[in-house]
Amino acid sequence: MIDWRENPLLRRELLLRLRPQPSHRAVIILVVVLVFIAVALLYWAALESMSGYQTYRELIITTLVIETLLVVGGAPAATANAVSREREQRTWDLVTITLLKPHEVVLGKLLGRMIPLLLFLLLGAPMMLLCVIARPELLPGAMLGTLSILVTLIFYSAAGLAASCFSRKTVTATVLAYLFAGGWVFGTLILFGLTSLIFPGIGSNEATFWLTVNPFAVIGPIMVKYTPTSYSYSPNDLLYVLSPWVLLVVYSGLTVVLVWVLVSTYRYWAYR
Repeated sequence: MIDWRENPLLRRELLLRLRPQPSHRAVIILVVVLVFIAVALLYWAALESMSGYQTYRELIITTLVIETLLVVGGAPAATANAVSREREQRTWDLVTITLLKPHEVVLGKLLGRMIPLLLFLLLGAPMMLLCVIARPELLPGAMLGTLSILVTLIFYSAAGLAASCFSRKTVTATVLAYLFAGGWVFGTLILFGLTSLIFPGIGSNEATFWLTVNPFAVIGPIMVKYTPTSYSYSPNDLLYVLSPWVLLVVYSGLTVVLVWVLVSTYRYWAYR
């Protein structure tokens, strides 16, 4: 088994996605400069507005929400064409005849598409770092929130890769990936409402279990529970008691299942 750092699929994906094309180099440089200027202005405005503990806390929450939006919106698109596009370009057969093992192909594709997204998420790191340096008591909430986002990124990326592996067309894979992502985010909210409505005997507190696996719904409870705040919550409220641990366990378990399914059924979808 080769070292994962020497995986040719991983190196190829990173080179193709991170290396700028000569014809687009000027445009890419301009976009990068504009992005850094926008981020610098955002940081400057945020730092100017800081006047107390709650402001630092709200800035971390805002950063976590933006990063979650980036993950939910970007992860399906990043991996949905990983295999289906190669099928359309008739280059996938060259991958199947290599000596790479199934898990090396799957993990190479998955990591190769996730790493560029991780680089985008790093844009929010300076903001959270400044807030934590100013208020060290915010560290537990910031770390747990970031961990939840990373697990969400891996889970949604694996789901998008699964859609790409079992689809012949990139359009189909992209639609399936976004249906899964949107269905998970909005489906948990719908299930919360339906459970409270259809089963009134259960109670709204028990129905909030569905919200514990919603990547947006757990951000607030994490910051309330693990950082000093003026907000109070009931010790029996499931959303606060179970966040973010249920999300971490469920997402990690489903990611392992998805990767195992892709590896175990490699001969089925790879040679279609």
